[in-house]
Amino acid sequence: MSGFIVLVVVATITASVAAEDDYVLRATCDNKMTVYVDGVEMPADGLTDWRKESQIPLPSDFKVLAIKCEDVGGKVGVLASAHNDAGEDVLVTDGSWSCSKEEEEGWTEPGFRESSDTWEAGDVIGKHGVSPWSKIGQISDDANWIWTKNWKAWETVYCRYAPVYINTLRATCDNKMTV
Repeated sequence: MSGFIVLVVVATITASVAAEDDYVLRATCDNKMTVYVDGVEMPADGLTDWRKESQIPLPSDFKVLAIKCEDVGGKVGVLASAHNDAGEDVLVTDGSWSCSKEEEEGWTEPGFRESSDTWEAGDVIGKHGVSPWSKIGQISDDANWIWTKNWKAWETVYCRYAPVYINTLRATCDNKMTV
């Protein structure tokens, strides 16, 4: 007599803040922040409270991370870092970001071209933890508060980060190849 055993498995899968191979962006701005990933506005808690970090899932293959920060008085600054599953920094706010005092159409999009007369390297105001802000959440200690160079003159800045991905193509061909 032959028999079959049928096994039914029911599982519940709970998604965390970020999917596998994605990053977690931890960010704040003094005072109101709007975050865009590849042109899409990302909702998050804490976007209007600089004393708290906002956590936003960030795909590991993102093309542009853009942050609009509105100051409502006092100090100004944007502070952010992204971490992989191992907790390692994959980006921090520093001079590699570009910032502008002018909102230009498409500035949050991957294909946007920054003009040299309106965009400049993010100006470092101070390291994470500097007074008057102190430490905020789990934002990397290597992150810097940034703004435009004339940081006392502007109430709103637009900052963006476009990573450079280095990919290696390995190919072989026995006749003619076009890449």
